[in-house]
Amino acid sequence: MEKKFKFSDKPTASKIIYATVIAILCISALVIGIVVANGRKPEPDTAPPTTDGEGDNQDTEVPGDNNNPSQDGEKPEIKLTFVSPATGTVAKSHSTTVPVFSNTLDEWRIHTGLDISTDEGAEVLAAEAGEVSAVYNDPMLGCTLEIKHSDTHRTRYSNLDADSVTLEVGSKVASGEVIAKVGDSAIIELADEPHLHFEMLISDTSVNPLDYISEESKQASLGIVA
Repeated sequence: MEKKFKFSDKPTASKIIYATVIAILCISALVIGIVVANGRKPEPDTAPPTTDGEGDNQDTEVPGDNNNPSQDGEKPEIKLTFVSPATGTVAKSHSTTVPVFSNTLDEWRIHTGLDISTDEGAEVLAAEAGEVSAVYNDPMLGCTLEIKHSDTHRTRYSNLDADSVTLEVGSKVASGEVIAKVGDSAIIELADEPHLHFEMLISDTSVNPLDYISEESKQASLGIVA
């Protein structure tokens, strides 16, 4: 009677088949692991920024930096020192509250300027350094020249000799520089002796020039002693 074949009768072949299956499974697992690993997205860098003083923070402006004097938006205060624009005596004072008598009009009226009595043709000086802001003929006060000294301060020179005015708007002038000569162009003051009609305005408000002309200049040019 012929003996039937059984798998167990050949152990060597069985081991080979088993080892082959195990190897295939291991290779498959390895391939799947590689594919999964390559498919993952890299994690974002969460490292904290460096604080070694290098980088974009070097030029950061520091509040309250003393190297930025205009950071508070305030302009530096301008110190102005005015001199008398002519040599002579005060013929008529500045008065915006108490009326002053006008010889020409034969009436009492306020006087927004300071009349400095002097010779016709006498030199008129810039009371402070600045820029000529206007040159025109006033219907009442005659040939007039204005100088801007700051954003708030202006001086006005009237009753000038029109032929002596050569400066134009925008011209720069120094303190004490000759800007014109005294004339007789002020119709409203024709009855008065030759003089310079001088006005000062601060923020467009008329003020008494004698309150701003230096004591030295008042004494030397106007004979006023404090």
